[in-house]
Amino acid sequence: MIDIDAQKVEEIIRHVAAEIVMPRFNNLLQSEIREKGPNDFVTIADEESEREFGLRLPELLPGALVVGEEAVAKDRSVVERMKGDRPVWVIDPVDGTYNFSHGSVKFGILVSLVQGGKTLYGWAFDAPGNRMAAAALGAGAFLDGRRVQISCGKTEAGALDGRCSQTRDATPFRALINQRCSLHDYMDFISGAADFIANMQIVTPWDHGAGNLIASEAGGHVAMNDVDTPYDPTLLGKASLLIAPDRAWWKKLYPFLYSSVLK
Repeated sequence: MIDIDAQKVEEIIRHVAAEIVMPRFNNLLQSEIREKGPNDFVTIADEESEREFGLRLPELLPGALVVGEEAVAKDRSVVERMKGDRPVWVIDPVDGTYNFSHGSVKFGILVSLVQGGKTLYGWAFDAPGNRMAAAALGAGAFLDGRRVQISCGKTEAGALDGRCSQTRDATPFRALINQRCSLHDYMDFISGAADFIANMQIVTPWDHGAGNLIASEAGGHVAMNDVDTPYDPTLLGKASLLIAPDRAWWKKLYPFLYSSVLK
């Protein structure tokens, strides 16, 4: 396990949020927003945020590499840096860019440190709400400095609140919401506002690396495709990813979700 100053990382994240991201919120020129693909937006805040992280984070860990969402958008081969043995800072400079560019507060910053196919550290910062979630492998998950532990006493699917990468008009759950922001999905999960997170679209290192570590360290069961396949933070591709409150709920929810609700 790499020993780093986690507090320094939090300070960098808060600095980038305060100096680069939040001043641009509700203050973007149309020329500062563009589409990389259908409904896939990037703004000047994404680009400046990623650039600042790329300068500051490697100073904390000499020899570490950097993989950012916007760099991969320009050159997909950048993600191959995660396949080696060196530690890699993985950055989502503005998670929920669609929301950010359309005036919704459902956005934030995600940062993780990955090595050897494992996420060692993860941070999720809800910049508008000033909430910081963080986790280190084997050391638990924390929200604003307080340890969090998942607890779900519900016994029926109809009582569950879910977060999903797709929108469905009718489901058997109490709610199944697409927030267009992975960070807020994970925040809801660890705070008890959501009972599970389902994703069957493109899984990316920047959208899910930090959140999956935080969710699992909080006691959730995180797996892809089957109950015993752990999340792979180096994956960039399609996968059915489910985060459930425990293994038993994962086994109940997965076949139901992916064969009936989300197919």
